[in-house]
Amino acid sequence: MKKSLLFLSLIFVLIFSACNKKEENIDQNAKAQEDQDSKKEEIYNVDPGTAIFRGPQDAPVTVVNFSDFQCPFSKRSVDLMEGLLKKYNGKVRYVFKHFPLSFHKWAKPASYAAIAAQNQGKFWEYYAKLYTDVKNVNEEMIVAYAKELKLDMDKFNSDRTSAETAAKVQADITQGSLFGVRGTPTLFINGVRIVGANSAKIEETITKQIAVGEQLKAKGVKDPYAEIVKNGKTKFIPPKREAPAVSQDVYKVEIPAHAPVWGAEDALVTMVLFDDFECPFCSRLYGTYEQLKKDYAGKIRIAFVNLPLGFHKKAKDAAYLAAAAHKQGKFWEVYSFLFTKQKEWNRVPDFKEWLEANKADIPADWETLKKDMESKEIEKIVEEDIKTASALGLRGTPASFINGRYISGALPIDSFKKVIDEEFKKAEGKGLKGDALYREIIKEGNPAVAKTNGNKAEKEDPNKIYQIKLSGKEASKGAKNPKVTIIEFSDFQCPFCSKAFATLESVAGKYKNDVKVVYKNFPLGFHKEAKPAALFAHAVKNLYGDEKFFQLASILYSKQNEWKTNHEEKFASYAKEMGADWAKVKAEAAKPETEAAVSEDIREAGNHNLRGVPAFFINGKKVGGAKPAEFFESMIESIIKEKK
Repeated sequence: MKKSLLFLSLIFVLIFSACNKKEENIDQNAKAQEDQDSKKEEIYNVDPGTAIFRGPQDAPVTVVNFSDFQCPFSKRSVDLMEGLLKKYNGKVRYVFKHFPLSFHKWAKPASYAAIAAQNQGKFWEYYAKLYTDVKNVNEEMIVAYAKELKLDMDKFNSDRTSAETAAKVQADITQGSLFGVRGTPTLFINGVRIVGANSAKIEETITKQIAVGEQLKAKGVKDPYAEIVKNGKTKFIPPKREAPAVSQDVYKVEIPAHAPVWGAEDALVTMVLFDDFECPFCSRLYGTYEQLKKDYAGKIRIAFVNLPLGFHKKAKDAAYLAAAAHKQGKFWEVYSFLFTKQKEWNRVPDFKEWLEANKADIPADWETLKKDMESKEIEKIVEEDIKTASALGLRGTPASFINGRYISGALPIDSFKKVIDEEFKKAEGKGLKGDALYREIIKEGNPAVAKTNGNKAEKEDPNKIYQIKLSGKEASKGAKNPKVTIIEFSDFQCPFCSKAFATLESVAGKYKNDVKVVYKNFPLGFHKEAKPAALFAHAVKNLYGDEKFFQLASILYSKQNEWKTNHEEKFASYAKEMGADWAKVKAEAAKPETEAAVSEDIREAGNHNLRGVPAFFINGKKVGGAKPAEFFESMIESIIKEKK
């Protein structure tokens, strides 16, 4: 969870240059590009194969573009290449590779259609039509473009649905993935890798490589590209980065008496793991912990504390299962079973039914487990674990403490090893071991975790006043001359935001003569429908005003589960419900100005280091999370009282 939130601070860097395949890869792409720019350019041997191309086959420069027909940044690179092909006529071979991103619904069908057009000698004409309006690619347009080009429609439809066509697109995707393509566009210019539609960098590289290629041709080399890339890398290996620094701060993490403990009783290093069995990042960290067990066998001990997060519906039942297994002395076996099977059981509608169906594979007595899972004893153990985590200030998983030092999230194994090795050195001179050593280390530790920045404690001043920049494009409601202004950063797909929005609506209504609420969009990257919802709501605000915006916001929050799928169809119905013209709203949402307004809100959140939602600034004071009505009322009344 926290890794995904960390991603948000990085997306601002790339949001204007590339569509990205997966959120967690953005940091990798950005860092890889920085590393390439800071040293001698690496060359990749990307085989054009039988891919479609324009320009002379023996041109001084070959540009291979991995692109997506629904990506606006791919369109920028395509428009740029059109100009460069004319400017450097005869000196550039332009090769197109298909790399439809999974979150672009029509990108893959568009690639299939382009190949079908290619089979009739009309690829570049069809490609040009697709890139005229990347935001509105759909089935109707795919067919209409084919008809405009007078293609044989029976052959077109047959080819675009054939296994051969699908295999061609998949071959490009596989090749791109091998060479580190995670987002579009990614270009290879005579083997030099460039991520994103960086116009200046692309033209600068082409100009430089023309000179290289022409020198080879002057020496009689018939295929400059083959000569340049022949010793190039055959796959992309992300540069190894130093392990993130971990704070030296120590926290007083008491190990619950009922906690399962693995390892040596006389260990010099004690690790306490707070985990959620349904959390994908906990699953990722599971592999790290298994390796640490092997590498430090007999030297460390590990205690496990359950922290099932509220929005993971199966997490608590999984915690009950693990706690019940501990009664049989089988905790670590069931712990491994749950994490290795996580991708299987987290997709099923009923976790208990899945357990029943797979009882033969569970490494403990199933009938006893089933009985214990329902017991008050096991429920109490898990609730005590949750209270322990809450008292420590933990809000996400995984969370690890190594001799009291806090590591947030699934960091690389080197980060854990670095801290473990440091703690070994510290412990050697203390003359203590095991539990006695651990208690001595943590006895003066901090009682609760402060908010963190890269695993370094960052204590915020609760009285700090933040200056939040308002563009004037935000939706707002309430008093014209307010004593209290509440700026709300929120995400329409976030369940906590839904609760907070309803609470604030009620509170603001109670103090409508003194309070003004300003709404700013902060759609989180791992909520796929959150940004379309933000664009939809902002479009309604632009066309119909603030009152309609808040009416729509109430609908979006109250029906979150409804529009998780087929969101556009649901948005159309909500517009109709409010008496809004869907066609106008959809057109408004697609405007660059609407996108810019939402992006401006996102940037402002980043400017103030917001990592999650909901977040509020009450007369400039930051408040995080879905607080109860009483909290807001107390703060509002205190401010009003001061102003009298």
